[in-house]
Amino acid sequence: MKKYLCLMMVLASLSLWAGNSIFSYYGFPVRYYGRDIYSLGMGDTGSSDNLRFNTGYANPAQRNKDNKSLFGTGIIAGYTSYNSDYQGSKRSFRDDALDFPYFSVSVPLKNQRIGFQFNSLASGMVKNQIMLPDSTLERQEAEKYLFRADLIYSYRIRNLNLGISGNYYFGHDKRTFEQSSGGNTVHSRESLLNSFKNPTLTLGAVQSFANHSTGAYATLPVKLKGESKRSSSHTTEDPVKITHELPLQLGASYTGYFLPEYKVAVDANYDLYSEVDSKQRDAIKVGVGVAYEPSKGTKSWYQRYPLRAGIWNRQLEFKDAAGEYINEMAYTCGITFPLKNEVSSVDLALMYLNRGSLDTNKLSDRSLMLLFGFTGFDVFNKATDRTAPREIPIKEELEAW
Repeated sequence: MKKYLCLMMVLASLSLWAGNSIFSYYGFPVRYYGRDIYSLGMGDTGSSDNLRFNTGYANPAQRNKDNKSLFGTGIIAGYTSYNSDYQGSKRSFRDDALDFPYFSVSVPLKNQRIGFQFNSLASGMVKNQIMLPDSTLERQEAEKYLFRADLIYSYRIRNLNLGISGNYYFGHDKRTFEQSSGGNTVHSRESLLNSFKNPTLTLGAVQSFANHSTGAYATLPVKLKGESKRSSSHTTEDPVKITHELPLQLGASYTGYFLPEYKVAVDANYDLYSEVDSKQRDAIKVGVGVAYEPSKGTKSWYQRYPLRAGIWNRQLEFKDAAGEYINEMAYTCGITFPLKNEVSSVDLALMYLNRGSLDTNKLSDRSLMLLFGFTGFDVFNKATDRTAPREIPIKEELEAW
């Protein structure tokens, strides 16, 4: 048991990595919605999928098909290509990307379930430098994270699951500017660090049928409180109190089998950013996915592995420097490799994502990512192993008097 807890602590520290985007100067462009790697390979759908061992808890009422204790985590790695069109000059740069989007654990207690999930909710990292005509070199960097830790409780009433989670947000937004030239003996450097945190609540419900399930959830708006600290090469100013508002976030989902071995899922998210900032629009994301889930039985080896594919479209809430909104489109596919026991499995997925447009935004991201997820460890329900060899005393023969 100790080794599993240690693994969870290591993964929690690794989750402090985040996604890259050229739009990081304007907002939080990279966003995860609390779903697992299986879901990401299926168009980021499945927040109502009670038909499998689901380790994503975007909806706190989410359960798995059997009463099992589950642990899940994932890794996203690949390349992001930045593209720009500046005054008719097109440039591109390829950057490595590594992200640990979530880990979760969930334990059943009869008709109840308690769990915990930690995920990188939103992020953005980018570095840029330019050489001016007078040989002055300017460097800019944006580094921003927004994490979310959930303590989850759900209760089952027949086929209806009701859930609630306490959500704790924390993160920061750091901007750095540096300038250097051959004529300056001291380089100039300025930075602005905004940090914030605060809790809120999410309420959800999932209704299950024989081969279908539907769900909906809402995360209440919250005003994150923190401080802003400005510093330069010479001075550090006193911190100033700030706030960062997050709006009401709504989600809805459907999952079901339209044929015995073929499943479809649709998820929609709607975040009311226009209610907290008149300069922003409401963020909408819609994903659609299909999956092949082979039934148990003798099949050819290539028919035994679950397959899936999906697509999503997302409208980001903020504008670029020219005042144009940014859209995102992604295409995904995935495969599952079941391990020895019923619970454990490895999920692999491939994601191609395009964010922004050179024609509209003069900037764009193109990402190709490999997603690796692991589900397993029904450790709390596992019986104690009592098969270790034991020394049995030999019967003592007593002589008669």
